[in-house]
Amino acid sequence: MTFSYGVSLQIRHPYADPQKIAGGIGLTPERCWAVGEARETPKGTPLFGTHSESYCVFDLGSGDDGALAEFLREAVKRLEHAAAFIGELRETGGELNFYVSWTLGERGELFDVELLANMARLGIDLGIEPVRVKQVRHQDAVDIS
Repeated sequence: MTFSYGVSLQIRHPYADPQKIAGGIGLTPERCWAVGEARETPKGTPLFGTHSESYCVFDLGSGDDGALAEFLREAVKRLEHAAAFIGELRETGGELNFYVSWTLGERGELFDVELLANMARLGIDLGIEPVRVKQVRHQDAVDIS
């Protein structure tokens, strides 16, 4: 049994405009907010306080083929056009990471030095969260309330 995964690109910045982040990356954010905006749940319910930083998350896709390294390799290639913009974000305090939700299977995955070097050159960190059962993304979830 191979494993499944979902990958998003998360960007945090102390003050950048989320629309400029989205434009510079060239993707449509799944969710974003600006520093100082009122906090709220994904469904719009107000929460206490304001956001302490700007944030954008971009859904890059998923797979159930156990080929996460190849997926990440292709994601890096798709972001090459934004290398200068990513560099500016990092130089001004921004943080970028591929966030991987990894549903455990019978085997692991190898992230070779070339892939890791290309991620590092672009300035993208890697975060992996193992999960025991496949997660339902919020846009696919059924609202039972």
